[in-house]
Amino acid sequence: MTTANNENILMMFEEINQKLDKNIQQLSQNRPQAQENEDIEKLISAVETFTEIQSTKLNSIEKLIQKEKRKIEFTPTSIQGMIFSFSLMAILLAMAVWNYSLRNQNGTLADNDLKFRYIQMQGNATAKDFTKLDTLFHFNRNSKKIKALRKQVESFEENVRQRARILEQEERLKRERKVIEKKLNK
Repeated sequence: MTTANNENILMMFEEINQKLDKNIQQLSQNRPQAQENEDIEKLISAVETFTEIQSTKLNSIEKLIQKEKRKIEFTPTSIQGMIFSFSLMAILLAMAVWNYSLRNQNGTLADNDLKFRYIQMQGNATAKDFTKLDTLFHFNRNSKKIKALRKQVESFEENVRQRARILEQEERLKRERKVIEKKLNK
């Protein structure tokens, strides 16, 4: 990107030089008519010195820009390009493997969580229950049955939460009733 900017700057300097040269040529063509007027001659000489100064400054800036140009090539034959490409590919491969292992680990954790919640829902677990869960989740994985099991567990948990809310409300009402009865007895 910087080389493109440097090229643009150099092109602009070249255009400025060309325009200054055109101005000098126009002034020199009009010189025979303007020799009678000394003010015009002074103006022409001032413009010529100005253009000479500007062209020298532009040339020095152009030389500085050309010194600062650096090329970095990433070609198939360049060692740096090959090393960069292979290291980037290795990093991407490592990240893909890591992502796959994390995905599998999360899936296993989610399955184990559902198994635990199912056993909590049952209240106790026998060897037959464990065999049934292992068959469902590992040996003959059945996504439809797993979804049905998840819905069953979630509805059970929601019912438990509702029962807990109802019990809390009953306890709160009993306490309020006792407080009101004490106030009435006084």
